[in-house]
Amino acid sequence: MRYIFYVLLFVHVFSFGQTSNQIDNKITIGTINTIHSDILNEEREVLIYVPNSSTRNSNDKTRYPVLYLLDGYSFFHSVTGMVQYLSAISKMPEMIVVAIVNTDRVRDLTPTHSTSWSNGEQDAAHFKNSGGGEKFLSFVEKELIPYIDSHYKTEPYRMFVGHSLGGLTVVNALIKNPELFNSYVAIDPSIWWDNKSLMKQAAVVLKQKEYLGKKLFFASANTMNKEMDTMRVVKDTANSNLHVRDNLEFRELLKKNKNKLDWKWKYYADDNHLSIPLIAEYDALRYFFKEYELPKDLDDSSINAGYIQNHYRNISEMLGYTVLPPQSTINFLGYNNLSGKRYDKAYGFFKMNIDNYPASANAFDSMGDYYMDKNDRKKAIESFEKALSLKEVSETRKKLEKLQIGLVR
Repeated sequence: MRYIFYVLLFVHVFSFGQTSNQIDNKITIGTINTIHSDILNEEREVLIYVPNSSTRNSNDKTRYPVLYLLDGYSFFHSVTGMVQYLSAISKMPEMIVVAIVNTDRVRDLTPTHSTSWSNGEQDAAHFKNSGGGEKFLSFVEKELIPYIDSHYKTEPYRMFVGHSLGGLTVVNALIKNPELFNSYVAIDPSIWWDNKSLMKQAAVVLKQKEYLGKKLFFASANTMNKEMDTMRVVKDTANSNLHVRDNLEFRELLKKNKNKLDWKWKYYADDNHLSIPLIAEYDALRYFFKEYELPKDLDDSSINAGYIQNHYRNISEMLGYTVLPPQSTINFLGYNNLSGKRYDKAYGFFKMNIDNYPASANAFDSMGDYYMDKNDRKKAIESFEKALSLKEVSETRKKLEKLQIGLVR
């Protein structure tokens, strides 16, 4: 039955917004914005994705949590695709994605200055600008986040995602400024950096700070020699296994400090350092929002408005801002009850969408369908006219004209 739900959801809901990002036969997933940073003394590019729903009606007051993504060009396409799809099927909330494009990656994503690789090999030329991580995080906190909050409709929920040195930066933010983000995704982080200097700081900070309400998803790739496993590598001393060994050491730090941090570590035996980001990003989103989806099947006729309201009240408490039931979910429940002639329930769900999304043409179109099924032509016409006043949709126009012709006759 869930398959039927997804088909109905895509056909009915997406028909109201599927062309919003199709311009001149091009599919657009975001914009490139340039902002000046006084802190970094340079221009910075960010790639920005906003949910399709934000463009459907200029009067829509819906606000969105924000995902901040490091190594922007590398992961923007994949992360926005996952966010768009998972939110469309109500596995997570819609989110704005802000992907930060690199200018000097080594400078920005290293918290301290060092000139050596994990194996101790010196590379002064490659690492000459390292150590600008604190200034970069200051840019994120004092310039980028305020810019996004002032130009986009944001909720006070932020996620920070990074891989490799980006993962190191995520851990640095968690240790130094945990209030900056609500959830953190560190993908195969380069904990080895500068002789594990950040790990040494974490050993002290994780004992002292309380992380109530904060979440961390920590992913480790299989970068060990073939004869190794996660048990044996801990006692190994080879430089070739240092990366994963340091990741495991950081995991032990997390385990022994009861500081109320909600965290999960996952080891990806079949993925190396370069293949892990995509699957880890997906798993992180599913972990952070594992309670977001309604626990009951949507075709369960026992679901009522009170059940829905209670669920999203709990989600709102978990995320720290008011989360409205997704319009697509409530729409499905309305039509499911309408097809079963459970008119009181159907009306309750369609009315819930109108109350929560008063600028949605789709919400009023659905109410029009309800009145058509009830043979209340006058109210159906009123609903379709209201829908068309919000957005011109050919399907709605045809239904309205058919009803108007019937009244004349």
